[in-house]
Amino acid sequence: MENTFSSELNKMHYAIQSWIRVRKIPNRPKSFFKYMTARVAKIVLVNQKLRWSSPLLFNDPFDVQRDFDLGFDIEEIKKPLVNELLALVSAKKVPDLSRKPRVEYFVNRLRREDYGDIRNIIIRELPGLIDEGIQSAKNGYQQLKNKWSQFIPHLRIFCLSEIPDSPLMWSHYSDSHKGVVVELEGLDSLDSAWLAAQPVTYQSSPPMLATIPEWVKSITGQQSIDLLSLLPKYACTKTPEWEYEKEWRVVFSRRRGDTGLYTDYAFNPQELRSVYLGCGVSDDDDNDIVSLLSYDFAHVKVYRGKKIQRDRKLSFTRIER
Repeated sequence: MENTFSSELNKMHYAIQSWIRVRKIPNRPKSFFKYMTARVAKIVLVNQKLRWSSPLLFNDPFDVQRDFDLGFDIEEIKKPLVNELLALVSAKKVPDLSRKPRVEYFVNRLRREDYGDIRNIIIRELPGLIDEGIQSAKNGYQQLKNKWSQFIPHLRIFCLSEIPDSPLMWSHYSDSHKGVVVELEGLDSLDSAWLAAQPVTYQSSPPMLATIPEWVKSITGQQSIDLLSLLPKYACTKTPEWEYEKEWRVVFSRRRGDTGLYTDYAFNPQELRSVYLGCGVSDDDDNDIVSLLSYDFAHVKVYRGKKIQRDRKLSFTRIER
């Protein structure tokens, strides 16, 4: 039985490049928010660049599954695979199995024979075919696992949020409210990267590329595993504890010449719409950031934050400059 996985390996890079071009996401916000420290905000404004990182730098060790895992033991495929072959032999009409010639030959040969006890015949003749298929799947799985591990350092992910006023996020990512949040608008005229942002899914169980029945269909040549689904499942799935972040992500593969685990990519100043100053920002940082919002950033709105003690919420008021 042919290797189910190895033929898909050379599609990994293509999958990354193709997936980021997806535009039609229901209810995608027009603007997103990026939390950062005041020091980073100054660097961003001076250099007009934003940092995209490999998942290896993320603070959650379960974020973007580093170790490719099917979600089940390959041996678990054996029984469903036997049952699927039985179903193909007894089906009124057999689907096109030409992608798996050995499966096609096995199924068609048995369908031509007048066996009284087809199950016993299959059980006697099938083990060699099944064992070969399982071993091939194991070998291919290891190749795909290794390939995914190699891609992780090459990934460049930019994380964004739907909201600018999460107290937890201000604490975690904006220096305990002493930092900044910037608003980035997706502009069609500039083909903004944020137009390709994908929503993060929050779930307790690890993502799976495909279920056991889907793998069985692939092994028997009835359908292919959609490698393009690997990215949204692996790169945009987190545990429910992080749901408060309301996160979206832009996923990219690093460009030729990029090295290390992060890259600073330029953005157009027109994509920066607003800057929110934390309720604990220092006077020096406040003055520095506001002074940097000139020339290319003269259009940017500035908001200062304050605590609403009674409601335990953050409030932001626009300031004139």
